[in-house]
Amino acid sequence: MATPANLKEFRKAMRSARKSVATPLRKRWNDQISAHIFETPEYRESKRIAGFLAFDGEADPRVVMDQAIEDGKQVFVPLLQGKNKPLLFVEWFPDVKLENNRFGIKEPVGDENSIVPATSLELVITPLVAFDAVCNRIGVGGGFYDRTFEFLNQRSEHTTLASGIAMIGFAFELQKLDAIHVQPWDVGLSGVATESKLYRPHSV
Repeated sequence: MATPANLKEFRKAMRSARKSVATPLRKRWNDQISAHIFETPEYRESKRIAGFLAFDGEADPRVVMDQAIEDGKQVFVPLLQGKNKPLLFVEWFPDVKLENNRFGIKEPVGDENSIVPATSLELVITPLVAFDAVCNRIGVGGGFYDRTFEFLNQRSEHTTLASGIAMIGFAFELQKLDAIHVQPWDVGLSGVATESKLYRPHSV
């Protein structure tokens, strides 16, 4: 089990494993993961989708993002505000100009009118370092997604705000762990798509 005591070790191993995937296999897996996303009601019903620009060997949701644009949906990617602050999301297009943030992750250079808060999204395709079969997630360690979507852990207080938002992880099967120790601030996922299947929290 991944616990607070060994998270650093698991993160290192999982990041190394996903980086080692050869390019042809990576492309095939990305396509297969994307196909599972397209089959979800969350994708079909969402008009405002967040993706991400893959970094550090992450599984790449670009196929989903391109198709969403063709399907007439709005697509957004995360925008860092700073340490200990929630993410904002900026609208993304295939030809948008990009620049590196302080972590070396690419972000669109957009106008302020294209920036939206997380609460305005409907489907969030979520990056991760590792996950388990009930859709718990380990991120890179900055807490950005947990901080940004913490309101989803208090749905009773934010029923209208949060009821229309789903978070689905986008990952390779090799990133799956037997179990992850959950902290009170961890935000669980609505599902995790891999090249093998779509995991759901209550399907085990």
